[in-house]
Amino acid sequence: MRLSRVRDSLLNLNHLKPNLQYRPSCFQQPIKPILGAYNEVDLFLENWVLIANPAAGGGRARKAAERAARFLDRCGQPLDVYYTRASGHAGELARQAVAAGTKRLIVCGGDGTIVELLPALAHQPTTLALLPAGTSNDFARGLGIPRRLGSALDILQHGQICKLDLGRIGDRWFCTVAAFGFDAEINHAVNSGRIPFSGTSGYLYATFKHLAAYRPPQVCLSGEFGEYRGEIFLVATGNTRSYGGGMRIVPRADPQDGNLDVCIVDKLSTRSILKLLPRVFWGGHLNHPAVRCLRTSWLRIETDAPRLIYADGEHLGETPALLRSAPAALSMILPKNTP
Repeated sequence: MRLSRVRDSLLNLNHLKPNLQYRPSCFQQPIKPILGAYNEVDLFLENWVLIANPAAGGGRARKAAERAARFLDRCGQPLDVYYTRASGHAGELARQAVAAGTKRLIVCGGDGTIVELLPALAHQPTTLALLPAGTSNDFARGLGIPRRLGSALDILQHGQICKLDLGRIGDRWFCTVAAFGFDAEINHAVNSGRIPFSGTSGYLYATFKHLAAYRPPQVCLSGEFGEYRGEIFLVATGNTRSYGGGMRIVPRADPQDGNLDVCIVDKLSTRSILKLLPRVFWGGHLNHPAVRCLRTSWLRIETDAPRLIYADGEHLGETPALLRSAPAALSMILPKNTP
């Protein structure tokens, strides 16, 4: 579906107030804008494209996209709006937009919608803007982009254009965290429809349901840190810091440092895992003796038998696998850095 320059004078947009006070706390260093380019977003330069997943967030994305289109129309910004019809459609729309020379692409949806766009946007001049409207929104959370529509629109208009790293497994891309081990099994259970909840609630429900029966595999990990072997409960490899709706599994991950942060949790008793789990929400798990966090630009995972790997909530492959950081692969509009 395509809407060009949507007009609706009956919609009251007075509640969409700008809020300029943001601090994207995931960055270990000040945000690095693109040098030699206009860093502040300029409206009216060219036609923009908005891709929305109407099913994201239980239908919230459609409403948010409609309100955003009307808001930008009131600002005088030319805009084409497309709604996805099936899985994979967002990626096809993004490829068409990039091929047509679109300079600004707005996505309204969640992490699953964003990951579909990455093959089309990686290492391309098209700049991505994000209106979070999914269930977990971990990518937006890690970048300091708020879920409130008015605040996200303000960033779209007045933010700065920066280059961000992405993660890569073969020819597949990810933007948040790639999970192997127990977390991948939980993602598989949630995506297969066996869990009656989504988001953080679904993750916790699946954890309690499957934890006692899970048997950690023998794993060999290698990277710039050397080699690590053993029975490993989970490995979380992060470009940004959180997954599962705000679980800060790699709280020091920085999507502009050219590295991946790797959290390794050794085999633990069910009781110990249950005690450790709440601490992940604020990063307190890193103090546990069975947990270590390493940093590397690449990670090889080898197991005694093929095991699932999930990233951004989607199935990305199986072991053995090589994960790499792709530095400065994505152009994106972010909040201005504040001192």
